[in-house]
Amino acid sequence: MNLATAAARGGAATLLGQLVRLVIQFASVTILARLISPADFGSYAMVFAVVGVASVLADFGLSMASIQAREISFAQRSNLFWTNTAIGLGLYVVFVLCAPLLSAFYGRDELTELTRVLALTFVFNAVAAQLRAELARRLKFKNLALADIVAALIGLIAGLSLGLLGAGYWALVWQQVAISLGALVVLAVFARWRPGLPRSGVPMRDLYRYGANTLGVQIFIYATSNLDSVLIGRSWGASALGLYDRSYQLFRLPLQQIAAPMTKVGVPVLSRLQDDARYEDYLVRAQTLMAYVMGGSFFFLFSVSGPLIDVLLGDQWTGAKPIFAILAIAGVFQSITYVYSWVFLSLALTSLQLKWTIIGRTAMVGLMVVGLPFGPTGVAVGVAAGHLLNWGLLTAFPIARTGIRRSRLLATGGRALAVCAPVAVLCAVVVPVLLGEGSAWAKLFLATAIWAVFILGAGLFKPVRSDYSLIRDTASRAIKRRKS
Repeated sequence: MNLATAAARGGAATLLGQLVRLVIQFASVTILARLISPADFGSYAMVFAVVGVASVLADFGLSMASIQAREISFAQRSNLFWTNTAIGLGLYVVFVLCAPLLSAFYGRDELTELTRVLALTFVFNAVAAQLRAELARRLKFKNLALADIVAALIGLIAGLSLGLLGAGYWALVWQQVAISLGALVVLAVFARWRPGLPRSGVPMRDLYRYGANTLGVQIFIYATSNLDSVLIGRSWGASALGLYDRSYQLFRLPLQQIAAPMTKVGVPVLSRLQDDARYEDYLVRAQTLMAYVMGGSFFFLFSVSGPLIDVLLGDQWTGAKPIFAILAIAGVFQSITYVYSWVFLSLALTSLQLKWTIIGRTAMVGLMVVGLPFGPTGVAVGVAAGHLLNWGLLTAFPIARTGIRRSRLLATGGRALAVCAPVAVLCAVVVPVLLGEGSAWAKLFLATAIWAVFILGAGLFKPVRSDYSLIRDTASRAIKRRKS
């Protein structure tokens, strides 16, 4: 199988798998929102915002180091496995011992046991890290997608079962534990790889350096992506955080289930093209997909934020509507920045990525703090402004040092914004005026119809039509190669 075929099949398998997982996650969010109160969601979010960073630490960037490496021996992979496992176990012990400190920080005693149970995910995720990397190196994207789907289903069953029994936030905690354990078991079955014993004298320095830089980027991204929850939980309480957290989780679903998993395809493929003239063409193709599909999706979510919250979460979540609308705008700029990370990772420019991540994300934190006195909505505005600033900084400075022609990426992203932004604003203004207090489903239907007409009409312009053709060609190749 050549690289183009592997990329197409991998992209198709990953996209299909993540669409299925997205449906599962939406089902989980919508049903649990009716079984669990905003305050219980807030209690869970207080802990998850902090302990989630341990999962990033447990990986230590070593899974991506294994994927990016041109050559890696069995002994090196085994050492990476045991390194991940040791870090995961160490973090579990630390969080079990320090759980009372987290409870004291929030002033809520019940968070101690919640933290200790959730910490089990550190161990499961750490052990699974190199199993995921092994499958990605072998371009087994179908297996990775199936593992994610099975794990999500296991988590859904666990969460809904406990939710129906009135378990409150414990339903959310055990759902996460079930997802992590389920993923580990399925990945172990698919990978069919068993590590050897750890060995000394094996060259590990470059792998650890790459991992450390990647870890720094991931830590900064995670911290700034979850500091908002910590700030709101501390300053505004569990109920306000519950509203913000559900809005944030809905906003994150397209990124977690579609954009982020595509990294599993993008980085391995681009890593094999490091010295190939086709590298930039592949990158532009990826940017076109991300800008139109993901960026367009977030513009659509912005335009239907009100009725969508009514349909998915119900009346008790009305306060989440403006928060979700603002975060959707943040998603637009986060989507068109995604391929930049693929460049840094595939070209091993992680130190450059770390430097500019620190700069951009530090500015984002400042913007969130400025918005904090205005409540969850103010923090959401800070998040959106921070993603816009981060996209501008990365485009202006570090991307210029990679040898990639920024003009090609900017042209694609700019056309997608020009196509989607006007219809998003039009729907957000016109649909409420036309339907007033009408059915939320009717509003969603009208907005979808307006979007369909507008998107088809934009295809009359030649540059946009060329982008559409590129997207259609990519999808067609993926489908044909998947069938072959």
